[in-house]
Amino acid sequence: MKKTVLSSTLLLLLVTGCGGNPATGPEPAGPTPNPAQTATEQAAAPSDAPSVEGLVDAGSGTFAFLIDQAKGEVVLPAEAPEDVEGLRSELGEDAVTYALVTVQNPEGGLPLDLEAVTVSTPGGQDLEFRPATAVIEEWGAAANGGESNPDVVGLVEKYSGGAVPGDTSELLMIGTFPELPDTVTTVLVQPAGGGEPVEATVRPES
Repeated sequence: MKKTVLSSTLLLLLVTGCGGNPATGPEPAGPTPNPAQTATEQAAAPSDAPSVEGLVDAGSGTFAFLIDQAKGEVVLPAEAPEDVEGLRSELGEDAVTYALVTVQNPEGGLPLDLEAVTVSTPGGQDLEFRPATAVIEEWGAAANGGESNPDVVGLVEKYSGGAVPGDTSELLMIGTFPELPDTVTTVLVQPAGGGEPVEATVRPES
């Protein structure tokens, strides 16, 4: 008797499965997420980029600003250029941190040079990035006693200049400190020529 009941039930299931309407039938349940695994995936490996105090996720390290008509972005920290790092190591200078400023300056705008990018920390410390050319020149002067160094001259020429109208320019900045803190409060962009500093705002989704 038991065998007959099982066979009938199986036949009924087969008939139901073949003749059922897939549009109205119940959707198969997906896998139940593992809370522990989800939390692990969300806690990605920490970035070298700083976050901004008060924001949940600002780990991109990209900060946007506007000066006149020129739109810019500051990447903190930026990847170290091999040529500049090679010269720094050759001249025996201490470790530094890089920032890369990308500026879209429209036609008809004004040339834009930067004097500094200043990062403020929750502890009240101000960390200043200066144009790469100024720092490289200081390295050369300290290492060669004022004598000209072809490598220094070449890199100064390569990284000199500002953001010209009608083009997108990349401006390399150097901070003479080994690393950025995990959290910053503000990022200020100081144009050359005595203009007012402009605060760069974080872009957490970039």
